[in-house]
Amino acid sequence: MNTERINLGQLNKILLSVFLVSVMLYLGQLFLIPVAVAIFFAMLLYPMAKKLQHYGLEKSKAALLAILLLLTVMGLVSVVVYEKIEDLQADLPELEGKIKEKTERLQWLLFQTTNISAYEQEAIIAEKKPDIFKAIGKALKNFLVQSLYLLVVVFIVLTYTFFLLVYRHRIRSFFIKVNWFHDHKESKVILFRITRIVHDYLKGTFTVISILAVVYALGFWAIGMEHAILFALITALLRIVPYFGSFLGIALPIAFAFLVKDSMWYPVLILLFFMVTQLLEANLLTPYITGSRVKLNPLATIMVILLGNLLWGVPGMILFVPLFAILKVIFDEIPQLQPYGFILGNEKEETA
Repeated sequence: MNTERINLGQLNKILLSVFLVSVMLYLGQLFLIPVAVAIFFAMLLYPMAKKLQHYGLEKSKAALLAILLLLTVMGLVSVVVYEKIEDLQADLPELEGKIKEKTERLQWLLFQTTNISAYEQEAIIAEKKPDIFKAIGKALKNFLVQSLYLLVVVFIVLTYTFFLLVYRHRIRSFFIKVNWFHDHKESKVILFRITRIVHDYLKGTFTVISILAVVYALGFWAIGMEHAILFALITALLRIVPYFGSFLGIALPIAFAFLVKDSMWYPVLILLFFMVTQLLEANLLTPYITGSRVKLNPLATIMVILLGNLLWGVPGMILFVPLFAILKVIFDEIPQLQPYGFILGNEKEETA
């Protein structure tokens, strides 16, 4: 092995750069996450704001109207989810009876396997009740705090989005003047590609989520699930986290069917329906709607999602996929970084 060919100095620089960037992302997440969300929202709303300007609106009014339209859509979805949760609460007495019946069956099964009687099981539960209530109270308190924090973050994100749309030409001119690439023309082309990739990815993702919500609702209704629309919306919305979100979302209706239905066929049918839907989504919806704009291979995508979760939590699982798609565009244009763009790419791109 020729060790002279290994540039240890360059390797140390790369490792140090990765470490410093990771530390910066982790420590600066309170500032960087709202900025990243606002940038992606601005890229999503840019064509709408541009079209509104063509209709004669000023740049600031067009940006504000585009944001209001986005908030209207999000508000309508929130209202539908809230109403369906209200319907679920109205059925709680009946659901509690079914859950109690299932609990008694589980207690009997536990008695058969461990010889712990139902009385002893209830005594154990009664002993743990203070800890359970304490944990629930702590969870509710954290939920209220997080809700207030979320409202502040939403306000900050919308403010960032507004100013990014208003000053988009100045921001674009700044990146062109920096001239990270060969010339101004190439910088314009790369900046356009980045904006187009993120816009198409976000637009395609929301389109797929909308179609899946309808398909899930029809499927759950045909199977005979109560509150089909609520579970369809939750399952579809969790699809925003690639790979992991879909499996987490389908676990909720399966668990609900297992608790409230008398037959085991209901959770089995929901699982089979989900598997068929996943095949259709992977082979039809995602390729033709989202397209191949985000040219990350599945291994890279999964690693990026896990890295995002490590550094930024759940927001990182959502944001790091388009973020690394942007990095891949940049890597492909810089000769020294092209190997890193190659390892992130997919087989179709390599064949082409």
